[in-house]
Amino acid sequence: MSWSDMRAGAVLLALLALPACGFTPMYATHNNTSVAADLSMLDVSAPGSEIGRALKYDLLDILSSSGNPPANALYRVELVPTFYEEDVAIERDAEVTRKNAVLVVPFRLIDVETGKPVMRSVARSRTSYNRVESEFANITAARDAEARVARDVAADIKLQLGVHFSSQPRVADAAL
Repeated sequence: MSWSDMRAGAVLLALLALPACGFTPMYATHNNTSVAADLSMLDVSAPGSEIGRALKYDLLDILSSSGNPPANALYRVELVPTFYEEDVAIERDAEVTRKNAVLVVPFRLIDVETGKPVMRSVARSRTSYNRVESEFANITAARDAEARVARDVAADIKLQLGVHFSSQPRVADAAL
């Protein structure tokens, strides 16, 4: 028996064991509802700053197919973003040639009916960009880095909320 045959057998055995351990996909449909349906029942609240708006609309875009908050949201996600840049590569003449863009977002999931927090967590992302002689290129690179960290943080928040809802009773059932 070759090494690849043994590996294929081990993978097959692992796949057969998954249902026995209680594994279920997070986005699977259960009783005609899903985590995706739960996520589409969320509204998002963020500060009116540029990064706050970017983060809010990135998150709304990935939470629901329409990209809009529901009219009768059961929960609200409150975001408190902090964005900053760090100098990474500094030349001898003090010229910065590389920067990090960092976004840290503590967030809470609030039950709209009671006003009480149901979940608290933090999402963060970091990316880098080069600085060059062209100021236009530097501004464009900085804006692109800001947009990238906002998209990454929105995806992380969605994942954390998905994990939360996959372990809870179905929210979409309560809305019916």
